[in-house]
Amino acid sequence: MPKATDFPRSITITAMDRLPLFRQTLMMLAANPLDGWRIFVRIEPTRLSGEFVAAVEELLAGRDCQVEVNPTRFGVRHNPFFAIEAAFAWGSGLNLHLEEDFCLSPDATAMALWFERNHRAHWLLLSLLAGPCASAGLLSNPDHPELLFEARTFNSLGFAVRRKEWYGLLRGIWLGTETSLTGHGAMRHRWGWDWAVYGLLAASRDLRSVQPVLARASHTGRTGTHSTAQFHDEAFGGLQINHQPEVAYRLAAVHELPYPVASHIRQMDERTDHILQLEHLSLLTQASLTSIACSRFRAFCLRVAKRLGRVPLPH
Repeated sequence: MPKATDFPRSITITAMDRLPLFRQTLMMLAANPLDGWRIFVRIEPTRLSGEFVAAVEELLAGRDCQVEVNPTRFGVRHNPFFAIEAAFAWGSGLNLHLEEDFCLSPDATAMALWFERNHRAHWLLLSLLAGPCASAGLLSNPDHPELLFEARTFNSLGFAVRRKEWYGLLRGIWLGTETSLTGHGAMRHRWGWDWAVYGLLAASRDLRSVQPVLARASHTGRTGTHSTAQFHDEAFGGLQINHQPEVAYRLAAVHELPYPVASHIRQMDERTDHILQLEHLSLLTQASLTSIACSRFRAFCLRVAKRLGRVPLPH
């Protein structure tokens, strides 16, 4: 059986209609070492699709690229899914997933390769930015560009995953499931692929993401499907990312990290625990309401049957 590092590597990028931001992302990606990487670009069909294709051909000229315009609009959940599926079907052993509106460090691919070389059995993926979904309190400390740590959180701002974890753990939860659940009870099913991954990590006793103390990606699109300008400015307005092309990475336990960093991580873990508690309470409440509704409906049926002189319903 081939080793994980025997497979080629890939980068997936999804895009739709933010051409200037897309061009910036491609220029930052081009500043990374890209030898040995195949780049899969999947563009949603709009009047700008041709210009997106031209931007790839211009800014990633000479790189191993496969760019396609989708036959129909896939949406924010399916477009990245199909892009990543294509990369692993091609034979990739490690995929780095990006979006059209990212600010990217020049060592993003180097960090992904470090993750692959040093992979441990309980590592689900590498995040390019530390912190949970929908949080304006993300971690990025410029004093420690070399440090990484194991985390229970996840966000969609760039991640690397091996083919084993994609097929074994992420692929099956990415698209969610149909459910009548609402609120936090539907978190892993209907809130989006990033919440499905976050829920998996948060609830697991063993799985962890690996995250950098200094971010390797940030966000440049101020508005979007699940974002507002106010949230964007609060979360990313002053967020710093790494600008060094070469860094000697070092994994550290949380208790070994400098206090300001460790306390920030502990706060994020507390937030994660609170989210899990909300999910549990939501599921418990909805199960109780369903049970009460069923009991009341059964009692109603028994009363109707009795009035009609029919045999009572079986217990």
